[in-house]
Amino acid sequence: MLDTHRAQLAEDDPGSLMMRSEILDSWRRSKLSGVDPDHVRSVAHEARLDSRIAKIAIPVLDTAADALVGAHTSLLLSAPDGTLLWRWDGDGHLKKRLDRSNVHLGTVMSEDIVGTNGLGTALETARSVTVSGTEHFSEMFHDFTCAGAPVRHPVTNRVTGVLSLTTLVKDASPLMAPTLLRLAQDIEEELYGESTMHERQMLRHFLAERRRARSAVVAVSADVVIANAIATAMDLDHTALWERIEGSPEEIIGLELAAGSHVTVCRPVSRGGQVVGAVVVAEDTAIAAAAGQRAARARGRTSSRPAPRERPWARLVAQLRDVAESTDRLLVAGEDGVGKRAALRATLTESNRGYREIDCAAVDEVGREEWLHQVRALMDDPDGLVVLAHLDALDARDARALASILESSDRPTSTGLHLAGTVSTAAYSEHTIPRALTDQFAPDAFEVEPLRKRPDDVLARLVDQGVGMPTLSREAVQMAQRHPWPGNHRQLEQFRRWMARQDRPVLVPDDLPASWRNELTRGNLTSMQMAESDAIVAALRQAAGNKAAAATALGISRSSLYRKMREYHLR
Repeated sequence: MLDTHRAQLAEDDPGSLMMRSEILDSWRRSKLSGVDPDHVRSVAHEARLDSRIAKIAIPVLDTAADALVGAHTSLLLSAPDGTLLWRWDGDGHLKKRLDRSNVHLGTVMSEDIVGTNGLGTALETARSVTVSGTEHFSEMFHDFTCAGAPVRHPVTNRVTGVLSLTTLVKDASPLMAPTLLRLAQDIEEELYGESTMHERQMLRHFLAERRRARSAVVAVSADVVIANAIATAMDLDHTALWERIEGSPEEIIGLELAAGSHVTVCRPVSRGGQVVGAVVVAEDTAIAAAAGQRAARARGRTSSRPAPRERPWARLVAQLRDVAESTDRLLVAGEDGVGKRAALRATLTESNRGYREIDCAAVDEVGREEWLHQVRALMDDPDGLVVLAHLDALDARDARALASILESSDRPTSTGLHLAGTVSTAAYSEHTIPRALTDQFAPDAFEVEPLRKRPDDVLARLVDQGVGMPTLSREAVQMAQRHPWPGNHRQLEQFRRWMARQDRPVLVPDDLPASWRNELTRGNLTSMQMAESDAIVAALRQAAGNKAAAATALGISRSSLYRKMREYHLR
């Protein structure tokens, strides 16, 4: 069976390979990296036990290892490059088997060196994974089951190391993955506790600036670098940048960071009267010039009468239109129900652009082959504009097939916008969509913010609703603007229908639905509490409401889950 899989992979026949998509993708990467499944080369680096991840993680893992005695497992920790830093063996026989497989301190376990394995594949994908038996690309690991989980730095969000729990296939347990995730979480909490006040200060300043949709944003100091996707793509020399900033931050305004991209903002970060860092924003001069020209044309069209106040939705559409005019492939991200497709439609209509929309959630209804045929036909149209809605609804196989079609499209980029897509914020930020697909679009997605961050938009939808509709008192309007609107526009529309059924001319807070008061409590949560609440909601949804499974996925006890649900008024 294994030889058959290898033959099919060599013939590039993925359809007949009976294996998980994440393993198939890893096999392909291993093959492209030149890994020989029969004769894996051994590469060793120095095991730096004085590295930050080693100093923080090893004490945590030493304590956890006591609970693994008798479980016939080994626990491993690697550096960000896959170099094995630490290994604990709870079973003498397993230790000898690992030694014979060259799993020693200093060995590089990255996927491009030894092929598909729990540690290396988790490092490559930055996601947790379990690889068992013949799922390993190399025969020398076929006797093992290996779960891997990345450890991210809580400030920079970069992978600082990878944990792996390894056992023989016959001793494997379904608890390996959740156990590992809990250990990774414990280490990340320790990393946050050890992170300096300076790192946290730099993160706060970076987050305050990164909302700029089309700009490169980088927070830099002598020992901290935090960058958004655009800045990362520039491949900057951060040491040289900091040396330029350190003396006179104001002098780097106008500095060219990359071809056509110049620094427009440099906000120094000071402590004790001394500059200890800076947040730099660089904008593409071509985009800025085009925006200036549009603004000038708009000013030329204005009359002497005062301009009416621009509605919040109109501002959003105008911002999206500016971005759409500066790229050939655009990705729009946002929470469910936030109005991604509506914003795209309004933008394209205002620009007099005809387009064809394909719903990725309709693959099963249309049929996979027919659906892919429709996409190919539309992408072959040299003048057409294609909108792909709900990209996150695709499974991994269909997403890769779509990516292949988009990648093979040879339409010149000078024709302007010809491809747009919509995706949920969670799927985009958590990388649950294959990178091969998201890489077909511009580096940064345009984010449509949720209604809880757009109180003016809520106000515009709830006032002046027409004859016969009740109005909200001032206090009720304030409550509406503070409301978290977890369903975004769908929930707002539901609320407007509820208002239409009321027989009071003016609605006060006591008239509002009881469920509102629970949801309004969420609107008063801190950012950290909101993130924790959202994680619980996502885990419950993934587990189809099974609280025991959700608690396991989150790495907390059921009693803690119930307590958090009460605290955040989750049902």
